[in-house]
Amino acid sequence: RLYSTSNNSDSDRESISSDDAELVNLAKSFIINKNAAGSGESTLDGVFDMCSPAVDLYGLKGDDVRPGFTSFFESHGGLHHELLEEPSVVGSGVVQYPFIKRWQSSGEGDESDGGGNIMVWKSIDPTKPRNKVERLCFDAESKLVKVSVVEVDASLD
Repeated sequence: RLYSTSNNSDSDRESISSDDAELVNLAKSFIINKNAAGSGESTLDGVFDMCSPAVDLYGLKGDDVRPGFTSFFESHGGLHHELLEEPSVVGSGVVQYPFIKRWQSSGEGDESDGGGNIMVWKSIDPTKPRNKVERLCFDAESKLVKVSVVEVDASLD
């Protein structure tokens, strides 16, 4: 629901609800852009266009952002992210969601299975145990300032 239906609703409450909807849509756009790049339908420019100049993208900063993120996609062929739940707003400009990612293994690195198989990583997996979400932090201009995978209950620092 985009707007509160309570009788004591005010314009602040309505704008917060509208802002929440915008954050959810931005999170979905981020996933769509990553999936388009992972499938080869487009480049990572859609992701980079969403980022502020000072973004912290999974720990990559400054001049390391483009080459580091591009290299990750190159080593995770066909990378695809799927939401397990709708993104939820957890703070001012902060949205998070649990997800599954799949990719074609290259046969190299720590995640190797020998190569050629579909690999799956679940952010929430009781068998590991793992209870994580992808968290996106946006600035006032709706640009990403930080993207990370954190424990579900991690502080918003």
